[in-house]
Amino acid sequence: MSELISIIVPVYKVEAYLPRCVDSILAQTYKNLDIILVDDGSPDNSGKICDAYAEKDDRITVIHQVNGGLSDARNAGIAIAKGAYLTFLDSDDWVPADYIAYLYNLLKETGSAISLCNFLKTTTEDLPQVAEPEMVTVMKNDAILAKYIDLGDDFHPQLVMACGKLFEASLFESIRFPVGKLHEDEFTTYKLFHFAPQTAISKKPLYYYWQREDSIMGEAGFRLQNKLDYMEALVERAAFFHEVGRPELSDRTYKSLFSEALSVNLQLDARKEAEPKKEVRGILKQARNALKRTGRSKLVFLYNTYLSYERPIAWVYRTYKKMK
Repeated sequence: MSELISIIVPVYKVEAYLPRCVDSILAQTYKNLDIILVDDGSPDNSGKICDAYAEKDDRITVIHQVNGGLSDARNAGIAIAKGAYLTFLDSDDWVPADYIAYLYNLLKETGSAISLCNFLKTTTEDLPQVAEPEMVTVMKNDAILAKYIDLGDDFHPQLVMACGKLFEASLFESIRFPVGKLHEDEFTTYKLFHFAPQTAISKKPLYYYWQREDSIMGEAGFRLQNKLDYMEALVERAAFFHEVGRPELSDRTYKSLFSEALSVNLQLDARKEAEPKKEVRGILKQARNALKRTGRSKLVFLYNTYLSYERPIAWVYRTYKKMK
Protein backbone atom coordinates (compact mmCIF):
# COMPACT_ATOMS: atom_id res chain seq x y z
CA MET A 1 0.00 0.00 0.00
CA SER A 2 1.27 3.52 -0.82
CA GLU A 3 2.44 5.76 2.02
CA LEU A 4 0.07 8.35 3.48
CA ILE A 5 0.79 11.96 2.50
CA SER A 6 -0.72 14.91 4.39
CA ILE A 7 -1.71 18.06 2.49
CA ILE A 8 -2.22 21.13 4.69
CA VAL A 9 -4.31 23.99 3.27
CA PRO A 10 -4.77 27.18 5.36
CA VAL A 11 -8.06 28.85 4.44
CA TYR A 12 -8.97 32.52 4.89
CA LYS A 13 -11.31 34.66 2.76
CA VAL A 14 -10.89 32.57 -0.37
CA GLU A 15 -14.43 31.48 -1.24
CA ALA A 16 -13.85 32.47 -4.87
CA TYR A 17 -10.70 30.35 -5.20
CA LEU A 18 -11.08 27.51 -2.70
CA PRO A 19 -13.05 25.09 -4.94
CA ARG A 20 -10.32 25.29 -7.60
CA CYS A 21 -7.67 24.46 -4.99
CA VAL A 22 -9.54 21.56 -3.35
CA ASP A 23 -10.70 20.13 -6.67
CA SER A 24 -7.07 19.99 -7.82
CA ILE A 25 -6.20 18.01 -4.68
CA LEU A 26 -9.08 15.58 -5.13
CA ALA A 27 -8.00 15.03 -8.74
CA GLN A 28 -4.53 13.80 -7.72
CA THR A 29 -3.45 10.50 -9.24
CA TYR A 30 -1.83 9.69 -5.87
CA LYS A 31 -4.85 8.73 -3.77
CA ASN A 32 -3.58 7.91 -0.27
CA LEU A 33 -4.00 11.44 1.07
CA ASP A 34 -4.69 13.04 4.43
CA ILE A 35 -6.24 16.37 3.39
CA ILE A 36 -6.37 19.01 6.15
CA LEU A 37 -8.34 22.21 5.51
CA VAL A 38 -7.75 24.80 8.24
CA ASP A 39 -10.49 27.42 8.34
CA ASP A 40 -8.60 30.25 10.03
CA GLY A 41 -11.65 32.18 11.22
CA SER A 42 -12.63 33.14 7.68
CA PRO A 43 -15.49 35.69 7.68
CA ASP A 44 -16.85 34.59 4.28
CA ASN A 45 -18.27 31.22 3.21
CA SER A 46 -14.89 29.48 3.06
CA GLY A 47 -15.55 27.46 6.22
CA LYS A 48 -18.87 26.18 4.87
CA ILE A 49 -17.20 25.23 1.59
CA CYS A 50 -14.62 23.22 3.56
CA ASP A 51 -17.38 21.37 5.44
CA ALA A 52 -19.22 20.60 2.20
CA TYR A 53 -16.09 19.02 0.73
CA ALA A 54 -15.50 17.00 3.91
CA GLU A 55 -19.00 15.51 3.61
CA LYS A 56 -18.16 14.30 0.10
CA ASP A 57 -14.68 12.84 0.76
CA ASP A 58 -13.66 11.10 3.99
CA ARG A 59 -9.98 11.89 3.36
CA ILE A 60 -10.72 15.51 4.29
CA THR A 61 -10.46 16.84 7.85
CA VAL A 62 -11.61 20.39 8.60
CA ILE A 63 -10.30 22.51 11.47
CA HIS A 64 -12.27 25.63 12.41
CA GLN A 65 -10.28 28.04 14.57
CA VAL A 66 -10.12 31.68 15.61
CA ASN A 67 -8.08 33.71 13.14
CA GLY A 68 -4.40 33.39 13.98
CA GLY A 69 -2.75 33.96 10.62
CA LEU A 70 -1.07 31.74 8.05
CA SER A 71 1.59 30.34 10.39
CA ASP A 72 -0.94 29.46 13.08
CA ALA A 73 -3.13 27.68 10.52
CA ARG A 74 -0.21 25.68 9.13
CA ASN A 75 0.89 24.74 12.64
CA ALA A 76 -2.63 23.53 13.47
CA GLY A 77 -2.48 21.29 10.41
CA ILE A 78 0.96 19.94 11.29
CA ALA A 79 -0.28 19.05 14.78
CA ILE A 80 -2.90 16.59 13.46
CA ALA A 81 -1.16 15.43 10.27
CA LYS A 82 -0.97 11.62 10.04
CA GLY A 83 1.15 11.27 6.91
CA ALA A 84 4.73 10.05 6.64
CA TYR A 85 5.19 13.05 4.35
CA LEU A 86 3.52 16.42 4.21
CA THR A 87 3.10 19.34 1.84
CA PHE A 88 1.54 22.80 2.02
CA LEU A 89 -0.81 24.34 -0.52
CA ASP A 90 -2.12 27.89 -0.27
CA SER A 91 -5.87 28.01 -0.81
CA ASP A 92 -5.80 30.39 -3.79
CA ASP A 93 -3.23 28.23 -5.63
CA TRP A 94 -3.70 24.88 -7.36
CA VAL A 95 -1.71 21.98 -8.76
CA PRO A 96 -1.91 19.53 -11.70
CA ALA A 97 -3.12 15.96 -11.17
CA ASP A 98 0.38 14.45 -11.07
CA TYR A 99 1.78 16.93 -8.52
CA ILE A 100 1.90 14.65 -5.46
CA ALA A 101 2.91 11.56 -7.41
CA TYR A 102 5.74 13.44 -9.09
CA LEU A 103 7.20 14.88 -5.86
CA TYR A 104 6.79 11.56 -4.04
CA ASN A 105 8.54 9.56 -6.77
CA LEU A 106 11.29 12.19 -7.00
CA LEU A 107 11.87 12.01 -3.26
CA LYS A 108 11.90 8.20 -3.11
CA GLU A 109 14.00 7.65 -6.24
CA THR A 110 16.73 10.00 -5.04
CA GLY A 111 16.65 9.01 -1.36
CA SER A 112 15.98 12.62 -0.34
CA ALA A 113 14.15 14.06 2.67
CA ILE A 114 12.70 16.96 0.65
CA SER A 115 11.65 17.21 -2.98
CA LEU A 116 10.56 20.40 -4.67
CA CYS A 117 9.42 21.73 -8.03
CA ASN A 118 9.26 25.05 -9.80
CA PHE A 119 6.19 27.26 -9.63
CA LEU A 120 4.31 29.15 -12.29
CA LYS A 121 3.05 32.62 -11.34
CA THR A 122 -0.22 33.40 -13.05
CA THR A 123 -3.18 35.78 -13.04
CA THR A 124 -5.22 33.53 -15.36
CA GLU A 125 -6.40 29.94 -15.36
CA ASP A 126 -5.46 29.70 -19.03
CA LEU A 127 -1.96 28.48 -18.35
CA PRO A 128 0.71 28.81 -21.03
CA GLN A 129 2.38 25.73 -22.42
CA VAL A 130 5.71 25.75 -20.60
CA ALA A 131 8.52 23.93 -22.32
CA GLU A 132 10.70 23.91 -19.22
CA PRO A 133 13.03 20.88 -19.19
CA GLU A 134 12.78 18.64 -16.16
CA MET A 135 16.38 19.26 -14.98
CA VAL A 136 16.53 17.38 -11.68
CA THR A 137 19.38 18.22 -9.29
CA VAL A 138 20.13 16.39 -6.04
CA MET A 139 21.95 18.48 -3.44
CA LYS A 140 23.37 17.85 0.02
CA ASN A 141 22.31 20.29 2.71
CA ASP A 142 25.59 22.27 2.61
CA ALA A 143 25.13 23.01 -1.09
CA ILE A 144 21.44 23.84 -0.95
CA LEU A 145 21.86 26.20 2.01
CA ALA A 146 24.56 28.09 0.11
CA LYS A 147 22.11 28.37 -2.79
CA TYR A 148 19.29 29.31 -0.41
CA ILE A 149 21.02 32.42 0.95
CA ASP A 150 22.19 33.59 -2.48
CA LEU A 151 19.62 36.31 -3.13
CA GLY A 152 20.75 36.55 -6.74
CA ASP A 153 20.05 32.90 -7.48
CA ASP A 154 17.24 32.47 -10.02
CA PHE A 155 15.69 29.70 -7.91
CA HIS A 156 15.89 31.59 -4.58
CA PRO A 157 12.12 32.30 -4.26
CA GLN A 158 11.26 28.66 -4.93
CA LEU A 159 13.69 27.50 -2.25
CA VAL A 160 12.31 29.89 0.37
CA MET A 161 8.60 29.10 -0.18
CA ALA A 162 7.15 26.32 1.97
CA CYS A 163 4.74 25.45 -0.83
CA GLY A 164 5.78 23.43 -3.86
CA LYS A 165 7.65 20.93 -1.68
CA LEU A 166 7.18 17.47 -0.19
CA PHE A 167 8.78 16.98 3.23
CA GLU A 168 9.48 13.99 5.42
CA ALA A 169 7.06 14.67 8.28
CA SER A 170 9.77 13.94 10.86
CA LEU A 171 11.48 17.22 9.89
CA PHE A 172 8.68 19.05 11.71
CA GLU A 173 9.17 17.32 15.06
CA SER A 174 10.76 20.47 16.48
CA ILE A 175 10.04 23.06 13.78
CA ARG A 176 6.96 25.28 13.47
CA PHE A 177 6.09 28.46 11.60
CA PRO A 178 6.34 31.78 13.55
CA VAL A 179 2.88 32.97 14.57
CA GLY A 180 2.18 36.64 13.91
CA LYS A 181 4.99 37.18 11.42
CA LEU A 182 4.99 38.03 7.74
CA HIS A 183 7.68 36.30 5.68
CA GLU A 184 6.96 33.18 7.73
CA ASP A 185 8.81 31.00 5.22
CA GLU A 186 11.98 33.09 5.67
CA PHE A 187 11.89 32.12 9.35
CA THR A 188 11.44 28.42 8.66
CA THR A 189 12.50 26.68 5.47
CA TYR A 190 16.26 27.07 5.93
CA LYS A 191 15.97 25.00 9.13
CA LEU A 192 14.23 22.22 7.21
CA PHE A 193 16.99 22.20 4.59
CA HIS A 194 19.61 22.09 7.35
CA PHE A 195 18.09 19.01 8.95
CA ALA A 196 17.38 17.30 5.61
CA PRO A 197 20.59 15.47 4.57
CA GLN A 198 19.60 15.70 0.90
CA THR A 199 17.07 17.53 -1.30
CA ALA A 200 15.91 16.82 -4.84
CA ILE A 201 15.15 19.90 -6.97
CA SER A 202 13.16 19.84 -10.19
CA LYS A 203 12.75 22.80 -12.53
CA LYS A 204 9.41 21.38 -13.70
CA PRO A 205 6.64 23.97 -12.97
CA LEU A 206 4.00 21.98 -11.09
CA TYR A 207 2.76 24.55 -8.58
CA TYR A 208 0.40 27.21 -9.92
CA TYR A 209 0.88 30.38 -7.86
CA TRP A 210 -2.12 32.69 -8.15
CA GLN A 211 -1.22 36.37 -7.93
CA ARG A 212 -4.09 38.42 -6.53
CA GLU A 213 -3.97 41.97 -5.22
CA ASP A 214 -5.38 41.21 -1.76
CA SER A 215 -3.08 38.28 -0.92
CA ILE A 216 -0.59 38.65 1.94
CA MET A 217 2.52 38.89 -0.21
CA GLY A 218 0.86 40.12 -3.41
CA GLU A 219 0.54 43.73 -2.30
CA ALA A 220 2.71 46.19 -4.17
CA GLY A 221 4.60 49.08 -2.68
CA PHE A 222 6.52 49.68 0.52
CA ARG A 223 5.17 47.91 3.60
CA LEU A 224 7.24 48.58 6.71
CA GLN A 225 6.08 45.54 8.68
CA ASN A 226 7.07 43.30 5.77
CA LYS A 227 10.54 44.77 5.87
CA LEU A 228 10.89 44.56 9.65
CA ASP A 229 9.75 40.94 9.79
CA TYR A 230 12.12 40.03 6.96
CA MET A 231 15.04 41.61 8.81
CA GLU A 232 14.05 39.82 12.01
CA ALA A 233 14.06 36.56 10.07
CA LEU A 234 17.60 37.32 8.88
CA VAL A 235 18.74 37.97 12.47
CA GLU A 236 17.33 34.60 13.57
CA ARG A 237 18.82 32.84 10.54
CA ALA A 238 22.29 34.27 11.14
CA ALA A 239 22.17 33.20 14.79
CA PHE A 240 20.95 29.72 13.82
CA PHE A 241 23.76 29.19 11.32
CA HIS A 242 26.31 30.23 13.95
CA GLU A 243 24.82 27.86 16.54
CA VAL A 244 24.88 24.86 14.18
CA GLY A 245 28.47 25.46 13.07
CA ARG A 246 27.96 27.19 9.73
CA PRO A 247 29.92 30.45 10.29
CA GLU A 248 30.31 31.35 6.61
CA LEU A 249 26.54 31.20 6.06
CA SER A 250 26.03 33.20 9.25
CA ASP A 251 28.39 35.95 8.06
CA ARG A 252 26.76 36.11 4.64
CA THR A 253 23.35 36.42 6.29
CA TYR A 254 24.56 39.30 8.49
CA LYS A 255 25.81 41.04 5.33
CA SER A 256 22.41 40.56 3.68
CA LEU A 257 20.76 42.02 6.77
CA PHE A 258 23.04 45.06 6.64
CA SER A 259 22.22 45.66 2.96
CA GLU A 260 18.49 45.30 3.61
CA ALA A 261 18.60 47.74 6.55
CA LEU A 262 20.46 50.31 4.45
CA SER A 263 17.88 49.94 1.68
CA VAL A 264 14.94 50.28 4.07
CA ASN A 265 16.39 53.38 5.73
CA LEU A 266 16.95 55.03 2.36
CA GLN A 267 13.32 54.31 1.44
CA LEU A 268 12.16 55.76 4.77
CA ASP A 269 14.28 58.87 4.13
CA ALA A 270 12.65 59.30 0.72
CA ARG A 271 9.22 58.98 2.37
CA LYS A 272 10.29 61.42 5.13
CA GLU A 273 9.41 58.87 7.83
CA ALA A 274 11.93 59.21 10.64
CA GLU A 275 10.16 57.38 13.48
CA PRO A 276 10.22 53.85 11.93
CA LYS A 277 14.00 54.14 11.52
CA LYS A 278 14.28 53.56 15.28
CA GLU A 279 12.96 50.04 14.76
CA VAL A 280 15.51 49.42 12.02
CA ARG A 281 18.30 50.67 14.30
CA GLY A 282 17.02 48.36 17.03
CA ILE A 283 17.36 45.36 14.71
CA LEU A 284 20.85 46.45 13.66
CA LYS A 285 21.91 46.85 17.30
CA GLN A 286 20.54 43.40 18.10
CA ALA A 287 22.64 41.94 15.28
CA ARG A 288 25.70 43.99 16.28
CA ASN A 289 25.48 42.74 19.85
CA ALA A 290 25.19 39.12 18.69
CA LEU A 291 28.28 39.62 16.54
CA LYS A 292 30.19 41.06 19.49
CA ARG A 293 29.40 37.99 21.56
CA THR A 294 30.79 35.74 18.83
CA GLY A 295 33.94 37.79 18.23
CA ARG A 296 33.47 38.72 14.58
CA SER A 297 35.31 42.04 14.64
CA LYS A 298 35.06 42.95 10.93
CA LEU A 299 31.28 42.71 10.87
CA VAL A 300 31.06 44.49 14.24
CA PHE A 301 33.10 47.34 12.73
CA LEU A 302 30.75 47.50 9.72
CA TYR A 303 27.65 47.70 11.90
CA ASN A 304 29.21 50.15 14.37
CA THR A 305 30.34 52.46 11.58
CA TYR A 306 26.88 52.62 10.07
CA LEU A 307 25.14 53.07 13.43
CA SER A 308 27.52 55.94 14.27
CA TYR A 309 27.58 57.66 10.87
CA GLU A 310 24.27 56.77 9.27
CA ARG A 311 23.48 60.24 7.85
CA PRO A 312 26.78 60.90 6.04
CA ILE A 313 26.87 57.32 4.75
CA ALA A 314 23.33 57.70 3.39
CA TRP A 315 24.27 61.02 1.77
CA VAL A 316 27.33 59.50 0.09
CA TYR A 317 25.27 56.56 -1.16
CA ARG A 318 22.52 58.77 -2.61
CA THR A 319 25.09 61.01 -4.27
CA TYR A 320 26.81 58.00 -5.79
CA LYS A 321 23.49 56.68 -7.15
CA LYS A 322 22.75 60.03 -8.80
CA MET A 323 26.16 60.04 -10.49
CA LYS A 324 25.68 56.60 -12.05
